[in-house]
Amino acid sequence: MRKTLLALAIAGVGMSAAHADDWFVEAHYPDHAALVRGAALFQHVMVDAGRQVLRVDTDEDGIRQLEDAGLSVSVDAGDTARMRAFYARIQDAIQSHQPAETDGGYPSIPGYACYRTVEGTYQTMDDLAATQPGLAEIHTLGPSWQKTQNSATGYDMRTLRVTNLATAATDPDRPKMVVFGSIHAREYTPAELLTRMAEWLVSGYGTDPEATWLVDHVDFRFVLQANPDGRKKAETGLSWRKNTDTANGNCTSNANSSGIDLNRNFPFHWNTTGGQGSSGTKCNETYRGPIAASEPETQNLVGYVAGTLGGNGSYSGGALPDRRPDDASTASPDDYAGLFFDIHSYSQLVLWPWGDTPGAAPNRTPLQTFGRRLAWFNGYTPEQSDSLYPTDGATDDNFYGTLGVPAYTIELGVQFFESCSTFTSTTYPKNFAALRYAARAAALPYRLPTGPDAYGIGAATPVAGAGGLYTTVTATIDDVRYNQSNGTQTTYAISAANAYVDRLPWEPGAVATPLSAGDGTFNSKTEAVSGNVSLVGLAAGRHIIYVQGLNAAGSGTPGTPNAVFVDVPQAPTMVTATPQVVGDGSVDPSTPQTVTSGTTLSFTVTPGTGQHVVSVSGCPGSFAAPVFSTAPLVSSCTLTATFEPDQFTIGGTVGGLGGSGLMLSLNGGTSLPVPANATSFAFPGTLPYGSSYDVTIAMLPAGQACTVIGGSGTVDSQITDIAVNCGPGASDIIFRDNFDPASP
Repeated sequence: MRKTLLALAIAGVGMSAAHADDWFVEAHYPDHAALVRGAALFQHVMVDAGRQVLRVDTDEDGIRQLEDAGLSVSVDAGDTARMRAFYARIQDAIQSHQPAETDGGYPSIPGYACYRTVEGTYQTMDDLAATQPGLAEIHTLGPSWQKTQNSATGYDMRTLRVTNLATAATDPDRPKMVVFGSIHAREYTPAELLTRMAEWLVSGYGTDPEATWLVDHVDFRFVLQANPDGRKKAETGLSWRKNTDTANGNCTSNANSSGIDLNRNFPFHWNTTGGQGSSGTKCNETYRGPIAASEPETQNLVGYVAGTLGGNGSYSGGALPDRRPDDASTASPDDYAGLFFDIHSYSQLVLWPWGDTPGAAPNRTPLQTFGRRLAWFNGYTPEQSDSLYPTDGATDDNFYGTLGVPAYTIELGVQFFESCSTFTSTTYPKNFAALRYAARAAALPYRLPTGPDAYGIGAATPVAGAGGLYTTVTATIDDVRYNQSNGTQTTYAISAANAYVDRLPWEPGAVATPLSAGDGTFNSKTEAVSGNVSLVGLAAGRHIIYVQGLNAAGSGTPGTPNAVFVDVPQAPTMVTATPQVVGDGSVDPSTPQTVTSGTTLSFTVTPGTGQHVVSVSGCPGSFAAPVFSTAPLVSSCTLTATFEPDQFTIGGTVGGLGGSGLMLSLNGGTSLPVPANATSFAFPGTLPYGSSYDVTIAMLPAGQACTVIGGSGTVDSQITDIAVNCGPGASDIIFRDNFDPASP
């Protein structure tokens, strides 16, 4: 029956030169025991529990093994065709010898522009560290197996560290989040997921509030390519899982099956399942190696993450602290800070210890709670690692078992060589969200997932109120974000929510500002909250506001916070315009005017009687009598209004002047000769308003006598009414009358 099935499938999908013997199949299992038997054959299956079907890509030998395990197998012709088309595309791209690049210009796997090669990944790491040296640096772990054999080949294994390096030294307890990618070489998606997350953290610092606070408060250690030698094999389209060690893992029957499964080579509980969780056969995909930690890659990773094992049984000097009791039955402290993840593909699972036994890990309850939170974001099945089949010598058991760190394996996506469209549209965004949630919980991962999540944080533009500057903060607090597909997680009503300015809720000096439920009462498992948060006393510039919710469990259980930026405006600069007067006049207002920088002011400038405005100066602006309008004031100034008296001429009429010689005097000083026969006069120059004038005759004309009428007074306008009247002199009259002065 199997041969007939395959013949029909071949006719339906056609045979490709590349991977023509690979099939995507569905295997129906009659009971859980059959599921365990079938899943253990592959280490990567997708399970549809409702239909009692597991899905996997395999060859004819794998189909035979599934049938021997009691499962009925059918070929999914559509997915098989798509899988083979992907394989063929890789081969075509390789054979074209055309350089392949991502959209960002990094070397990519041929046929898969969305996945960086090892070199493309390393180049990205170098660029991040070079462009943002305050946020990213590279740690060298040690050589890969290939490089230990020949220094001209293979790779130095590397970690990309992302955190605020300027403050790291003064924050030694900053939680570390260590993440491995693609330790199984053929799994394309994990390394790219983590590389993109690292890029988001670095590029989003200062502009994205979540990226910013995570970089400031979490110390990320990304081992983007945990198996670089093997990855180079897989980049050629080979379904390569292991490293490339042909000394310890030489498969004589099939060179492409050589190597050690690094995720079965870790020292904690290595080879503890009697061959069910790993294999002792070199050609097997799960070959665990001759001894625990036999591989340089394993040694590099253990040394970097855990450090050195001391004589007291504790590790020290690694990225993560060792807080686990030496026995495997005592729980790790629930205030452990830090996380470990190993990202794989493609079974769509979120897994936690133990993997080598169905027995519960000492921290099973919080591990499960956190796992269900993660699985809400990616929609995967949350379960203990051994649920489908046992594993031993795996990374998550190793670091949980030796250090006590919460440790998880996430199986991404739908295929090893997943299409770029599926990865970018589904696998990446879902798991990026899950890892961001994990990072938000990294400070207290055994506690915070028990409380509600906070999301959708917003902060309004600051405004001034009676108590000073404030912003209105809004958020959603949600306690139902658990994946309930595998067991039931108890959820609770929201009991409170608080906002904190520039400090995480658990930091010393953090001050809580209570937020209110949108409907007035905290009584639902999802609540919209809001409240006014004071910004008084904060320096101008960008600040961050954290929001954290609590549920009604116990006395109130806090959950994961999130944050939003708020930009506090520059405190207004006060400037003063001080009016002053020179001369006789006034400026209104007459007192100093203190206003916010940028304000305009108006002053009314009024001269006194008989006065005029000479100038208005000292402050920027313009004068259109009688109003001086300032420009927007940016500094203090003195507005000086200068007044002067009006000026008037002095003059009048002359009557009867027949000859020359008449000289008039103004105020005993200025002399004015008046020509013969003149009928008017005017002194040169002017006298100011309010001054005195006195016109007198300084010299009489020959043969005439003159008098001045109205020649003195106070200047209040043009003086034109002074009259100088002249007539014959006295001697002329006498002689004309025959007067003899000698007569007695």
